Amino acid sequence: MKKGAKLGIVLGIIAVLLIPAYFIGRTFGLFQGEVVLTRYALAIEVDGRKYDVWPLISSFAAMDKRGEDRQFYYQAERSDINYLFQLAYKEFEPEPSDDNPYLAGKIQYGGERDKYVTEVRQYENARDSKQIYQFHDGKGRLIYTYDPEAPIDRDYMKEIIAAGMTRHTGGGQSEVIDPYINITKLFKDKLGILVKLDVDAEAKLVTLSMEQGKDVNP
Repeated sequence: MKKGAKLGIVLGIIAVLLIPAYFIGRTFGLFQGEVVLTRYALAIEVDGRKYDVWPLISSFAAMDKRGEDRQFYYQAERSDINYLFQLAYKEFEPEPSDDNPYLAGKIQYGGERDKYVTEVRQYENARDSKQIYQFHDGKGRLIYTYDPEAPIDRDYMKEIIAAGMTRHTGGGQSEVIDPYINITKLFKDKLGILVKLDVDAEAKLVTLSMEQGKDVNP
Protein backbone atom coordinates (compact mmCIF):
# COMPACT_ATOMS: atom_id res chain seq x y z
CA MET A 1 0.00 0.00 0.00
CA LYS A 2 1.33 3.40 -0.94
CA LYS A 3 2.26 5.90 1.77
CA GLY A 4 -0.37 8.34 0.50
CA ALA A 5 -3.11 5.75 0.87
CA LYS A 6 -1.94 4.83 4.39
CA LEU A 7 -1.89 8.49 5.37
CA GLY A 8 -5.43 8.91 4.04
CA ILE A 9 -6.65 5.96 6.12
CA VAL A 10 -4.97 7.33 9.25
CA LEU A 11 -6.46 10.78 8.68
CA GLY A 12 -9.87 9.23 8.11
CA ILE A 13 -9.67 7.32 11.39
CA ILE A 14 -8.60 10.49 13.23
CA ALA A 15 -11.52 12.40 11.69
CA VAL A 16 -13.99 9.70 12.76
CA LEU A 17 -12.63 9.88 16.32
CA LEU A 18 -12.65 13.68 16.43
CA ILE A 19 -16.33 14.05 15.48
CA PRO A 20 -17.74 12.45 18.67
CA ALA A 21 -15.00 14.16 20.69
CA TYR A 22 -16.17 17.52 19.35
CA PHE A 23 -19.80 16.88 20.29
CA ILE A 24 -18.82 15.64 23.74
CA GLY A 25 -16.68 18.74 24.24
CA ARG A 26 -19.53 20.94 23.03
CA THR A 27 -21.97 19.32 25.48
CA PHE A 28 -19.56 20.13 28.31
CA GLY A 29 -19.11 23.73 27.10
CA LEU A 30 -15.41 23.36 26.37
CA PHE A 31 -15.56 25.64 23.35
CA GLN A 32 -17.34 28.59 24.95
CA GLY A 33 -16.02 31.39 27.12
CA GLU A 34 -18.87 31.28 29.66
CA VAL A 35 -19.98 28.91 32.39
CA VAL A 36 -23.45 28.38 33.87
CA LEU A 37 -23.31 28.72 37.67
CA THR A 38 -24.93 25.38 38.49
CA ARG A 39 -22.13 24.54 40.96
CA TYR A 40 -22.19 27.89 42.77
CA ALA A 41 -24.40 29.76 45.19
CA LEU A 42 -25.33 33.34 44.24
CA ALA A 43 -25.11 36.30 46.61
CA ILE A 44 -24.89 40.09 46.72
CA GLU A 45 -22.55 42.20 48.80
CA VAL A 46 -24.15 44.80 51.08
CA ASP A 47 -21.90 46.88 53.35
CA GLY A 48 -19.14 44.30 53.09
CA ARG A 49 -21.39 41.32 53.93
CA LYS A 50 -22.80 38.69 51.60
CA TYR A 51 -26.49 37.81 51.37
CA ASP A 52 -28.38 35.10 49.51
CA VAL A 53 -30.36 36.55 46.58
CA TRP A 54 -33.00 33.81 46.26
CA PRO A 55 -35.37 33.53 44.36
CA LEU A 56 -32.68 34.35 41.81
CA ILE A 57 -31.33 30.92 40.90
CA SER A 58 -27.68 30.25 40.11
CA SER A 59 -28.47 27.56 37.52
CA PHE A 60 -30.14 30.27 35.41
CA ALA A 61 -27.09 32.55 35.72
CA ALA A 62 -23.74 32.48 33.95
CA MET A 63 -20.43 34.33 33.91
CA ASP A 64 -17.25 34.54 31.85
CA LYS A 65 -14.88 31.69 32.69
CA ARG A 66 -11.95 34.03 33.19
CA GLY A 67 -10.88 37.67 33.15
CA GLU A 68 -10.68 40.48 35.68
CA ASP A 69 -13.94 42.07 34.54
CA ARG A 70 -16.12 39.01 34.11
CA GLN A 71 -19.52 39.59 32.56
CA PHE A 72 -22.65 38.34 34.32
CA TYR A 73 -25.52 36.79 32.36
CA TYR A 74 -29.03 35.61 33.17
CA GLN A 75 -31.52 33.58 31.15
CA ALA A 76 -33.45 36.10 29.09
CA GLU A 77 -36.88 34.49 29.34
CA ARG A 78 -36.94 34.28 33.15
CA SER A 79 -39.29 36.66 34.96
CA ASP A 80 -36.97 36.66 38.00
CA ILE A 81 -34.67 39.06 36.13
CA ASN A 82 -36.91 41.60 37.86
CA TYR A 83 -35.06 40.82 41.09
CA LEU A 84 -31.77 41.86 39.49
CA PHE A 85 -33.29 45.26 38.76
CA GLN A 86 -34.45 45.48 42.37
CA LEU A 87 -30.92 44.73 43.53
CA ALA A 88 -29.60 47.45 41.20
CA TYR A 89 -32.09 50.02 42.51
CA LYS A 90 -31.58 48.95 46.16
CA GLU A 91 -35.21 47.92 46.55
CA PHE A 92 -34.50 45.39 49.27
CA GLU A 93 -33.56 44.92 52.89
CA PRO A 94 -30.88 42.50 54.10
CA GLU A 95 -32.23 40.02 56.63
CA PRO A 96 -29.47 38.69 58.92
CA SER A 97 -29.33 34.97 59.59
CA ASP A 98 -26.84 32.44 60.97
CA ASP A 99 -28.18 29.53 58.92
CA ASN A 100 -25.30 29.50 56.42
CA PRO A 101 -21.79 30.24 57.76
CA TYR A 102 -20.73 31.55 54.33
CA LEU A 103 -23.52 34.13 54.18
CA ALA A 104 -24.73 36.88 56.49
CA GLY A 105 -28.38 36.17 55.69
CA LYS A 106 -30.78 36.67 52.81
CA ILE A 107 -32.37 39.49 50.84
CA GLN A 108 -35.97 40.56 51.35
CA TYR A 109 -37.23 42.29 48.22
CA GLY A 110 -39.69 45.15 48.36
CA GLY A 111 -41.71 47.22 45.95
CA GLU A 112 -43.48 46.08 42.81
CA ARG A 113 -41.50 43.15 41.44
CA ASP A 114 -42.82 42.80 37.88
CA LYS A 115 -42.48 46.38 36.68
CA TYR A 116 -39.02 46.10 35.16
CA VAL A 117 -39.38 43.11 32.82
CA THR A 118 -42.71 42.34 31.21
CA GLU A 119 -43.89 39.72 28.74
CA VAL A 120 -45.86 41.30 25.93
CA ARG A 121 -47.99 39.63 23.26
CA GLN A 122 -47.08 41.24 19.93
CA TYR A 123 -49.46 40.69 17.02
CA GLU A 124 -48.13 40.30 13.49
CA ASN A 125 -51.65 40.33 12.12
CA ALA A 126 -55.16 39.38 13.28
CA ARG A 127 -54.19 35.71 13.54
CA ASP A 128 -50.49 35.46 14.36
CA SER A 129 -48.73 36.71 17.46
CA LYS A 130 -45.55 36.12 19.44
CA GLN A 131 -44.21 36.72 22.92
CA ILE A 132 -41.56 39.39 23.43
CA TYR A 133 -39.83 40.68 26.56
CA GLN A 134 -39.58 44.39 27.35
CA PHE A 135 -37.09 45.79 29.85
CA HIS A 136 -37.71 49.11 31.61
CA ASP A 137 -35.67 51.40 33.83
CA GLY A 138 -36.71 52.80 37.21
CA LYS A 139 -38.75 55.54 35.55
CA GLY A 140 -40.70 53.11 33.42
CA ARG A 141 -38.88 53.91 30.18
CA LEU A 142 -38.32 51.13 27.69
CA ILE A 143 -34.60 50.34 27.52
CA TYR A 144 -34.45 47.03 25.68
CA THR A 145 -36.65 44.52 23.85
CA TYR A 146 -35.85 40.84 23.48
CA ASP A 147 -37.59 38.95 20.70
CA PRO A 148 -36.94 35.18 20.91
CA GLU A 149 -37.86 34.74 17.25
CA ALA A 150 -35.55 37.46 15.91
CA PRO A 151 -31.88 36.93 15.01
CA ILE A 152 -29.86 37.06 18.21
CA ASP A 153 -28.66 40.52 19.24
CA ARG A 154 -24.97 39.83 19.79
CA ASP A 155 -24.46 43.16 21.58
CA TYR A 156 -26.55 42.05 24.56
CA MET A 157 -27.49 38.40 24.03
CA LYS A 158 -25.53 35.16 24.02
CA GLU A 159 -26.48 31.51 23.67
CA ILE A 160 -24.78 29.57 26.46
CA ILE A 161 -24.53 25.81 27.01
CA ALA A 162 -25.08 24.38 30.49
CA ALA A 163 -22.07 22.08 30.73
CA GLY A 164 -22.79 18.39 31.07
CA MET A 165 -26.58 18.75 30.91
CA THR A 166 -28.85 17.35 28.20
CA ARG A 167 -32.40 18.18 27.20
CA HIS A 168 -34.83 15.51 26.00
CA THR A 169 -37.08 16.57 23.14
CA GLY A 170 -39.05 14.58 20.62
CA GLY A 171 -37.59 11.23 21.60
CA GLY A 172 -34.01 12.49 21.31
CA GLN A 173 -31.64 14.54 23.39
CA SER A 174 -29.35 17.51 22.88
CA GLU A 175 -27.15 19.83 24.88
CA VAL A 176 -28.92 22.42 27.04
CA ILE A 177 -28.42 25.75 25.29
CA ASP A 178 -30.42 28.84 26.25
CA PRO A 179 -30.43 32.56 25.41
CA TYR A 180 -28.85 34.71 28.12
CA ILE A 181 -28.85 38.48 28.41
CA ASN A 182 -25.63 40.22 29.39
CA ILE A 183 -26.71 41.90 32.62
CA THR A 184 -23.33 43.58 33.11
CA LYS A 185 -23.50 45.37 29.76
CA LEU A 186 -27.25 46.09 29.88
CA PHE A 187 -27.08 47.66 33.33
CA LYS A 188 -23.98 49.71 32.48
CA ASP A 189 -25.27 50.97 29.11
CA LYS A 190 -28.94 51.51 30.00
CA LEU A 191 -29.00 52.13 33.78
CA GLY A 192 -25.52 53.41 34.54
CA ILE A 193 -25.14 50.59 37.10
CA LEU A 194 -21.77 48.85 37.39
CA VAL A 195 -22.03 45.11 38.05
CA LYS A 196 -18.96 43.31 39.36
CA LEU A 197 -18.36 39.70 40.36
CA ASP A 198 -16.33 38.13 43.13
CA VAL A 199 -15.74 34.41 42.59
CA ASP A 200 -14.78 32.21 45.54
CA ALA A 201 -14.17 28.79 44.00
CA GLU A 202 -13.40 27.16 47.35
CA ALA A 203 -16.65 28.36 48.93
CA LYS A 204 -18.53 27.82 45.64
CA LEU A 205 -19.91 31.32 45.90
CA VAL A 206 -20.34 34.04 43.28
CA THR A 207 -21.04 37.45 44.81
CA LEU A 208 -22.53 40.38 42.90
CA SER A 209 -21.85 44.00 43.69
CA MET A 210 -23.82 46.80 42.06
CA GLU A 211 -22.86 50.43 42.24
CA GLN A 212 -24.16 53.56 40.57
CA GLY A 213 -21.85 54.76 37.83
CA LYS A 214 -22.54 57.40 35.22
CA ASP A 215 -26.20 58.41 35.02
CA VAL A 216 -27.18 57.48 31.47
CA ASN A 217 -30.88 58.39 31.88
CA PRO A 218 -31.14 61.68 33.79
